[in-house]
Amino acid sequence: MTQNRREQLRKAEQAKANQQRLTRIIGVGAGLLVLVIVAVFAVVLISQANKATTAAPSAEQISPPNALANDQGILPYPGAAKSGVPAVELFFDYQCPICNQFETIYGDALEQLASSGQIELHYRPMIFLDVNLQNDSSLRAGIGAACADVVGQYRQYHDQLFANQPQKEGAGYADSVLRDAIPAKLSLTGDKLTTFQKCYDGKQTQKWVQAQDESGAKAGVTGTPTFRVNGHDVALKEFASPDQLGQLIKKFS
Repeated sequence: MTQNRREQLRKAEQAKANQQRLTRIIGVGAGLLVLVIVAVFAVVLISQANKATTAAPSAEQISPPNALANDQGILPYPGAAKSGVPAVELFFDYQCPICNQFETIYGDALEQLASSGQIELHYRPMIFLDVNLQNDSSLRAGIGAACADVVGQYRQYHDQLFANQPQKEGAGYADSVLRDAIPAKLSLTGDKLTTFQKCYDGKQTQKWVQAQDESGAKAGVTGTPTFRVNGHDVALKEFASPDQLGQLIKKFS
């Protein structure tokens, strides 16, 4: 067998393993996804519940610097996209285990495509799992990520949120992780750390995060992760190996 043939077989086996892994995770989480669908269709109730159970922000509200207009998410690689490239939207919830698995498998490949300008990547955070899990952890994580954008660390903070997702679903992120531990891992110090913590403590990006959730629900998102290319949803069953992600995106462009 030639070296080229062996490499082709290796990639095929890896692609199959990735797909089986996602399928298995989805199967285990099927009950959760049913709840997610119900929650998203009840968008008005979700919004009201979030507002009722979450303390009001104590500071003037702001939008992160790299937020897109009309509550359409945020750019993790602002200015990198070349003219005419596909717009790729990734809807996620920071408490979503399947989102974490998707990030683990495809996150690096997706960010490489975005950083090299081959796609315009839009991150679309949602917080409906706060209702299902009866906490405010998705909201607080979203606030932290948006505040990190204020000091130029959105993408890095986003990655750390998934890297530090609580192992037990529903346990939620501790404030000490969101406010102190993750910034420390990102080497935030001095004025940048002060600015971040002031933003986080005052929940200055809370209304922006809540607006992203409402926008995603109105856009027809019924579960996370949802992956869209130029407005077309790409089913998880379509995904194979990470090195084929660019080809998959072109297929739906």
